[in-house]
Amino acid sequence: MNTNINKKVSMQTLADELGVSKVTISKALHNKDGVGEELKNKILDLAKKHGYFIQDKSKAFKFAIVMNYKFSTATDDKNFYLNMGHVIIRELHRHGHIGMIVTPSVNTIEQDFNFIENQGDFDGIVFLGILSEKVLKKMEELALPKIYVDVYDKGHKSDSYVTENFYSSYSITNLLVEKGHKDIGFVGTVGSTTSITDRYLGCLRRIIEEGRNLKKEWVIPDRDENGNAMELVIPEELPTAFVCNCDETAFELVRKLRLRGVEVPDDVSVVGFDDSIYACLSEPHLTTVAVDMDSIGRLAVKGLLKRIKDPSKVSDQVYRVPGNIILRNSIKDLT
Repeated sequence: MNTNINKKVSMQTLADELGVSKVTISKALHNKDGVGEELKNKILDLAKKHGYFIQDKSKAFKFAIVMNYKFSTATDDKNFYLNMGHVIIRELHRHGHIGMIVTPSVNTIEQDFNFIENQGDFDGIVFLGILSEKVLKKMEELALPKIYVDVYDKGHKSDSYVTENFYSSYSITNLLVEKGHKDIGFVGTVGSTTSITDRYLGCLRRIIEEGRNLKKEWVIPDRDENGNAMELVIPEELPTAFVCNCDETAFELVRKLRLRGVEVPDDVSVVGFDDSIYACLSEPHLTTVAVDMDSIGRLAVKGLLKRIKDPSKVSDQVYRVPGNIILRNSIKDLT
């Protein structure tokens, strides 16, 4: 069946006219279980009357991978979220399905929402990374199965698939402790994202276990409330090591320290997170935590397809994939 959409008609229009939910409309249009034959036929007849047709789904499912528009313009090798999106698309393709990246902003949210809803051929949504509250709230209105990747909080209504940030940060901080470092700082805006907060808490726990404190001046913000990078403010008194929330921030920290005549690792050790291209662009190359994108992608797609088979099943589990420490040359052994 070819797609022929009347753009003035949405699932909500059909739902309002029949006095049912958008979820019921979506199930009927996509031939999913949970709708009686009589009601399904009424929905299909009304959809046909309004010129709302959907594609034949016997061959493949199609998913919208929704991520922040800011990540759509960076080059692939420097963009964690774009790379993660491509991993998910590749994994969907391996199962015979289709993924399409959608990058809504506050200015385009209505258009993007209508595209996913009225196009009629999407079967589910992957929320990838942090979205603005307005964008996320609007997108969550879509009556489609959903999962979250690299983000979770108390407001999420479905399963989340993330790297294991807390223990990975704890482990790389422990590596510094084993190398004799006692004064350790953290670079990242705590509270900005769930990932940064978890990485901060993992670092903090290991420091506390040594009976020490993470000094306030050694916690350096790296982004503003909108997630935009901000200049790092380096304190006069320095610790012997910094744990950074990501490699890009660590790269910038090394640059700023060098401008002050502070050498890494001779004067200060620096570690990152993600094992992105910045880890090897930095001089020296950064010891970091490698995020296992492939495993996250496999688990996320498996969970998404499971949710497609049974969209009525409610679940809000957080699945964590361990990271791996990659040893390079940015740590000085003080033992």
